[in-house]
Amino acid sequence: MLKELILKESVKTIFAIASKKVKGLDFKLDTTNINIDQALSQHIQSVKNWSNEITFKDLKVAKQTTNVFIPLDLFIYPLRIRMDIREKIEIIPLLDIFKRETHHIAILGQPGAGKTTSMKFFCQSIFFDEKFYPEQFNYPLLIKLRDFNRKKEEGQTGIIFDYLFSILGLKISVPDEKNDQIKEQIARYKKQTVLELIDKLKILLIIDGFDELAFKSHKEIVLDEISILANHLENSKLILTSRTAEYSKSIENISVYELCPLNETQIKSFSEKWLGKERTKDFLKAIVDSPYNDTSIRPLTIAHLCAIYERIGNIPEKPKTVYRKIINLLLEEWDEQRSVKRTSKYALFEIDRKFEFLSNLAYHLTLKNGKSVFSDHELLSVYESIHIDFDLSKNDSRQVVNDLESHTGLFVQAGFNAYEFAHKSLQEYLTAEYLVKLPSIPVNKRTIEQIPNELAIAVTISSNSSLYFVELIEKSLTNTGITYEFIKRFMSRLIIEKPDFNQNQQVGVAALKLYSMYINKSMNLDGQLRIFNADNLIYEFEQLISNIFKRNSKDFISGLYNIKHTFLSEEQSNILLLERKLRNHVDSTLINTNFYDKIPIQIYCRESFLNPISI
Repeated sequence: MLKELILKESVKTIFAIASKKVKGLDFKLDTTNINIDQALSQHIQSVKNWSNEITFKDLKVAKQTTNVFIPLDLFIYPLRIRMDIREKIEIIPLLDIFKRETHHIAILGQPGAGKTTSMKFFCQSIFFDEKFYPEQFNYPLLIKLRDFNRKKEEGQTGIIFDYLFSILGLKISVPDEKNDQIKEQIARYKKQTVLELIDKLKILLIIDGFDELAFKSHKEIVLDEISILANHLENSKLILTSRTAEYSKSIENISVYELCPLNETQIKSFSEKWLGKERTKDFLKAIVDSPYNDTSIRPLTIAHLCAIYERIGNIPEKPKTVYRKIINLLLEEWDEQRSVKRTSKYALFEIDRKFEFLSNLAYHLTLKNGKSVFSDHELLSVYESIHIDFDLSKNDSRQVVNDLESHTGLFVQAGFNAYEFAHKSLQEYLTAEYLVKLPSIPVNKRTIEQIPNELAIAVTISSNSSLYFVELIEKSLTNTGITYEFIKRFMSRLIIEKPDFNQNQQVGVAALKLYSMYINKSMNLDGQLRIFNADNLIYEFEQLISNIFKRNSKDFISGLYNIKHTFLSEEQSNILLLERKLRNHVDSTLINTNFYDKIPIQIYCRESFLNPISI
């Protein structure tokens, strides 16, 4: 009832001010109280409907915004202006922003950070929560900037002011003979009327998606209009949202904040709201145990993972399925679902071309310094080395980097002169995609040592994981003197990635080689072990080898090798040194003649792995 009274008062105010300001001008106000009431009511109803629920393709059913929204946090200034990425930025709760901030507000964030959902929550709260800043806001008005990705119509003098003029139900009639002569007068009347009305109505004016404007000319117009609004409005509040990379302006009376990634508490709360407490425990365990755990720090990706879990009762067993899903979501699907079109040289790439560019960039940046954070110089250096392959200009480096951040969110500016991939796991996956498309697997030790995780993923996503694994062990790892730490990281990631190996002798022997190298590297010069029975990694890798062999695995080993030495660790875990039998001592049913020479002459093996077979 209170809102209805407020709306009626608004209608009276709009008509009174618009009528007063039109006096003495060369055109007439062609509207009534009924027209204003209908237009304003229709807009408010559309905002209610828009903000009521969250929906996307993976969802079984739409979710009500207030049922799944969790309070987010804000950095009090954007990450990109940090002089050092170790710089700590103060964090405040999003829902406290109107208590703290006297200026108007710009909220930035990476794709999927929760910008639009937060605006939906604000709208729902103003409509239905009597405790949500009742003294500040009568109701919200919404401008979705992606709705303006069309050429300006004839006679259109602006974007925001024209749209607000229409929302308020205002129309003017102009004599045909004066139409061209009084354009400036009309524009001035619209601007002055809108400014006075918006301020008197005490509203929250939400301007959502600055980054979704396709035309540069439109962005310039909108920024000018926002600047005018910000300097004029005192009783109403303006709040602008944008992807971080697309908004770099400093506008008077607008304070800039950036949405923080989700923390563990928020991820748990988010999951419980989507799945309920019963299912959240298993869901979170599956996420934490996965290599893509870092992707769950964004509401967009955790929401999609929740939606998948809600539909099928688990998340995909193979991490590669999730990598592909998230990257496709960020590259194309999310904008496509919201009918957003972005224009730039990078945006004009087909999705597979974008993917190839990112894979190329990820690989070369990974090898450049072995870190996940890159300097401006390193990034531009890599761009210079690959731009020709993508028919891009050398001079477009800055624009392409900006597009990568604003269009995909996979790549972000983490500080002044510092860039990084938003998710380490996705950087690894993109690098692996580049690796599997090379004509051969790298054999340079320095290169290999930098990419254990990426090589493990490459094995998994290869069109034939068994052949790729055999080739990697035989050509790249066996004779390069790789370190214990590399083998440990490679084996660990391989177990997590769950590659689909064929059940054949060749891949089994390659696995045994890797297993033997790990044990061998674990022993110091005195023959003492750094690994014991409690080494979960070696136990899990033995399980992987057993799964490769499936049947008669230990008979296979015992038919090929004789025990030469036994090493006793401090934990009484026997390690056997096995030596290959002579060719004429090997059962011909176990291997063919050509395969014999590929079997390592010596291997190390835990006795517990071979039991109960006696060799």
